[in-house]
Amino acid sequence: NTSAMASFGPKPGKKKTKKSKDPPRSIFPGDIVDLKGKPARLGNGVIPDGTTNIISTRYGILKRTQNRVWVDNYQKRYIASAGDWVIGVIVEKHTENFKVDIGEVHPAILPSLSFEGATKRNRPNLDVGTLMYCMVVMANKHMETELSCISPYVKKEWVTGQGLYGQLKDGYAFECPLRLSRSLTNPKCFVLNCLGELLKFEVAVGLNGKVWVNSGSEIETILITNAILNSEFMNDAQTENMIQLLVQRAS
Repeated sequence: NTSAMASFGPKPGKKKTKKSKDPPRSIFPGDIVDLKGKPARLGNGVIPDGTTNIISTRYGILKRTQNRVWVDNYQKRYIASAGDWVIGVIVEKHTENFKVDIGEVHPAILPSLSFEGATKRNRPNLDVGTLMYCMVVMANKHMETELSCISPYVKKEWVTGQGLYGQLKDGYAFECPLRLSRSLTNPKCFVLNCLGELLKFEVAVGLNGKVWVNSGSEIETILITNAILNSEFMNDAQTENMIQLLVQRAS
């Protein structure tokens, strides 16, 4: 995945979403993480040990998507990691940068030129309170976290409004546990794919426990939000039944 923003909707002839059968794997500090020869971006809880090994730095559940690996646990406060996708709110506006609240102790910095195609004469003029979707490019406990809205994959200038990162317009944003937000970034995420078989919507997931949803109506947006939050401690069968019940009540 190039980010955790995606569109969902019913597709004619598409097979029903399969329930996951992969068992979770617990991991402890110091355990070696087997990447199985596949390259992966390292997220929270995993670091190189100076040799060819990757080791865990915390207890939790080892998680992996197509190009990212991390240790999932029940930490309550978000700790930024380079490469994370985050959703935040602009809290300060300056000439050369914006300060963005992403849930850390201190706001992160988003340089005014960190937008695709931005120049000193032609750069975004965003107001305090604007909801943003960004990528963490620098995270260090001794420095302010730095964000960017430039994607290495989608080269659309910021003025087009079609870039992967940038302002999130319309829709609804809500908070969820960090563990849940990370599970939503999995391309095989059952709750999102199950919802996508019934409803058409866009979703952006921040690894900082923020989620943005935009659909065809307020009722559907609330339904999707409730389904996501309800699914945290449900298995796939319970999630499917819950979604069907919510859709029936809304129709």
